[in-house]
Amino acid sequence: MKKQKLQFLCGAIAMIGFTACSDTDNVNGDVAQDGSYVYNVEVSAGTDSTTHAATRTLKLDEQNNVLSRWAAGDKIFIYNTADNNQSTEQTYSTLTSKSGGSKGTSFQGTVKSKNKLKVNNKFAFFYPAAGLEEGSVGLVSTKETKETNQGVTISYHDVSSTITEYVSLNMNKQNGTLENIDKKFDFNWGSDLLKEVPQNVNNIKLKANFERKVAIWGMKFKIVNGPSSSGFIEDIDSVKINGLRSYDVLNLKDGNFVGTDDEKEYAITIANKNRSKLNLTKGYIWTAFLAEDASTNFTITVYTQSGVYTKTASKIFKTGYDYRSNITVEKVTPQPYVTVNKVRWATGNFIHYKQGTKEYWGIAPAQWWISNYGEEPSSKYQRDNRPLKSTQLGSQGWFVDDHTGLFKQSTDDIDLFQWGVITDALNIKADGCLLGIGSYDMAGKYYSGRGSIFVNPTSINSRSQATHGDIAKYWTEDGTKHYHYRYPKEGELNALCSARTIIPAYCYTDKGNKIYGAYFSDRPFAGVNTKFPTGRKIWKYQDVTGLVLANEGLFLPITGRRPGGIAANRYNVDFRHVAYDSGFYTQYSSSQSDAAITYKGLFFGAAFKMNVAIPSKLQGSPIRPVYVGADNNDETKPIDAAKFAAFNNIIDANGRKY
Repeated sequence: MKKQKLQFLCGAIAMIGFTACSDTDNVNGDVAQDGSYVYNVEVSAGTDSTTHAATRTLKLDEQNNVLSRWAAGDKIFIYNTADNNQSTEQTYSTLTSKSGGSKGTSFQGTVKSKNKLKVNNKFAFFYPAAGLEEGSVGLVSTKETKETNQGVTISYHDVSSTITEYVSLNMNKQNGTLENIDKKFDFNWGSDLLKEVPQNVNNIKLKANFERKVAIWGMKFKIVNGPSSSGFIEDIDSVKINGLRSYDVLNLKDGNFVGTDDEKEYAITIANKNRSKLNLTKGYIWTAFLAEDASTNFTITVYTQSGVYTKTASKIFKTGYDYRSNITVEKVTPQPYVTVNKVRWATGNFIHYKQGTKEYWGIAPAQWWISNYGEEPSSKYQRDNRPLKSTQLGSQGWFVDDHTGLFKQSTDDIDLFQWGVITDALNIKADGCLLGIGSYDMAGKYYSGRGSIFVNPTSINSRSQATHGDIAKYWTEDGTKHYHYRYPKEGELNALCSARTIIPAYCYTDKGNKIYGAYFSDRPFAGVNTKFPTGRKIWKYQDVTGLVLANEGLFLPITGRRPGGIAANRYNVDFRHVAYDSGFYTQYSSSQSDAAITYKGLFFGAAFKMNVAIPSKLQGSPIRPVYVGADNNDETKPIDAAKFAAFNNIIDANGRKY
């Protein structure tokens, strides 16, 4: 571990001084057309022997310490904070290093100031300026935007079209190399006060003590009886890390982080854009992040061709330090359930899926599975001759008109069911739900009759005669399944609403697209908790793919609903389209009847807070079953979806892949 502190002496020389004002004015710099002041600047940057700095490139020494060195072509940007956010510039003034070397380097360029310089104007410096082009550094407003819906307020700094004293720092996507960190993520900040206003021949002398605002971590992953002679994993497809701060807002005026709790993010994906294997540097995968200067809980997920591996631990990380760790990971073993608040939930929604002559009824192969999750829209799913468009792969991206989520569901891939229907579950033109006067619980129960039937709380014991009741129990006890489930009870959905962690989240599928939903866990999560309704900006959702793979929490995808009503609408799925201003939400079924045509269900989404409310039995809703047990209490066998060949790209007998 090595502390990286960068100290530089900057001598900035403004070469030209004249304006269109009176001859007696002492003025600074050329006047641009917009009335701002432009200065030619040369910044001399020395070296700091404590960092072995000769150039700015990140390299390793013989002990694998990270060395920070300047190089020709390095860029910093400069900002006069005395402009008070009045600048109309769309990008910061950038200075470029002309050479490298052990005795220092020289940066040259121009700086534009909205206002005339005064003594004690503060100039801020930031490296790497290339981050502005690479997308790791962004322009944001200094004002907080607030959205309030159903009593929930979300605040954040929105994107700005002009430069301000705030910048966003985004470290969500990296490729695991020091070169990538140096170019995009090795955030360094410094500042200095102007001691003297330049006159005529202008000499501006500034001393900038740069502070590294990130920590850098090199990781080797080891498994017992691993594929290589050293035991370390050498062929890595990608890595996900949850728990390390990856997004925040920096105040250039004082170098402090000012992002709201709502906008901070804590997930990093390390992968190549072309999905090729990661490049290791001396056996290490490298990442940069915003350290908490405290003990930090994290979960690492390592993807390889031989399987997916995971590690959950904690470590003290300090800003400005670099670390190297050998991390022993364990192979992910699929489990038949995930526990949240003492309830054992299935690791997927209840679905029906048919491919050719092969048919599957049961628990989905992954927690993020929704119908048509990885398909492009086609005429097969089009309704009312309204063109079906798409913002992304999969049914959460499908819409008609102006981002109205609406498509026709196929019974070959269905995840929305009328309440209490079994025999007629695929006859989605009909009203076949389980009606009944009064309050009753149908979890684990069967009823007999065709079409919509009224019942009293008396059920039947015969599975062979069942037409209505608990469809999850019915199909997971059909003699072909090893693991058994039932409808969730109202109290179990209520328990989810008081889980320790509830966040808007998304998971990546095997197709590479995102599925949005809600993540629940007994484990603490770095950052803000329980922010439904989320409003209509989907950037507030965070990546929990690795956490879900590691079976550390429950993920409920946003599915929308089938509205029911007239027969022409019963095929339709609405409110599934997840995009800005689309009004998406979901409603998960419980087994509790509330009245003749209503029951208790869990709601959440863009405009719905996380709560148990009352949907209609005529609507089609998702079901996340609760685990009952296994044949002979044997929980060592693969989950049942692994035996269905169509799912083997996601899960098979050897383990979970996504």
